[in-house]
Amino acid sequence: MPISNWDEMVELPVMMMNFKAKYFFLLCLFVGVPTWAASQEGIATLESELEKIIQEGELVGLQVAVGAKSGLLFSGSYGTVSAGGDKKVDEKTLFLVASCSKPFASTCVLSLIADSEVPLRLDNPVSRWIPEYDMAMLKNGKSAERSPTVEELLCHRAGIYSQKFKMTPQQSRWIRDFRLSLEESIEGIAASPLQVVPGSSYAYSGAGYCVLGRVAELATGKTFESLLQERICEPLGMTRTTYFPASQFPLDEIATGSPRNASPHELGEDHRLPLIGGSLYTTAEEMTLFGTAISEGWNGSGKTPLGLSQELIQNAGTSRSQKSQYGLGWKVVKRNGKTIILSHSGSLNTHRAWLAVDLERGISVAGCWTLSGLRQQPAVIEALQRFLAGD
Repeated sequence: MPISNWDEMVELPVMMMNFKAKYFFLLCLFVGVPTWAASQEGIATLESELEKIIQEGELVGLQVAVGAKSGLLFSGSYGTVSAGGDKKVDEKTLFLVASCSKPFASTCVLSLIADSEVPLRLDNPVSRWIPEYDMAMLKNGKSAERSPTVEELLCHRAGIYSQKFKMTPQQSRWIRDFRLSLEESIEGIAASPLQVVPGSSYAYSGAGYCVLGRVAELATGKTFESLLQERICEPLGMTRTTYFPASQFPLDEIATGSPRNASPHELGEDHRLPLIGGSLYTTAEEMTLFGTAISEGWNGSGKTPLGLSQELIQNAGTSRSQKSQYGLGWKVVKRNGKTIILSHSGSLNTHRAWLAVDLERGISVAGCWTLSGLRQQPAVIEALQRFLAGD
């Protein structure tokens, strides 16, 4: 399939930075990327443009990885761990992947739903665990009439306030003050009126995913971090994925980006909030381990190492809105009515990430990077668009 059909193509250019033409050409042949994308002339032009952007100092560090069932196909690391620092990024450097946290979080919750011993189901009302949603009011002062459901939280249709619209300073604090506990964050989020009637429309919501994480905690009696480790990381051998990296890894192994925009881990012991859909730290290689497990579950029979059936994984990859093409934690790309790509992008301060799972080829592509500023991001996007168009 043409890469230009992928939903998150605007963030793909960074994935290809510093690829030498011969390595990219061999990769294309191996995984089946269209040969037009492997044009040495096109790659040379792209590299020239990206090198100019790099020289202007906007990119700090980058990881990229391509994985399949057979194993890791490609891994590359570029730049430095911190702006102005000397330590080079390597395959073990942890990056904050921002909203790429959502597929991990949703899969973790779905594994609980698949577990008969956990009292959690898609159609459960959130008010079962957070009573404030039983009598929730709308922004217009009317009653919401019913609580949002777990499924509506997963697909951003719960009516909870969205960062895509103007938030009050307090609403912003509940999802950006990393000194809060998740419980304290939810106290504030639940006190906020719902934007719309639950289930009536799509509104991308980081606050909604915090509610989702807290529901999972209350349903199991465990922290979301421990659930993530138990349900996702340990089965897949992901040893460098966590919401709280500073408590486990040296600071010089964690990418920081611009010194003007503090990363959560820089708070040290004061870092308490796992922003469920937005502050996971991991590596590009471990992202591909996760993506490959999703692909195997989608195409295989029985249960994956994640404990999810093919039916449940495919349910997660079914869009709940024609307008948004968003499933349960994934952006969904279809061709001729068939889902072919699951993906997600991430952006928080100067942290960026991108994950795509090609379900037809069984390939997972991941990248995470940090910026010293934002001015050159459009230039990177434009460079890739010209490359894809063959200009």
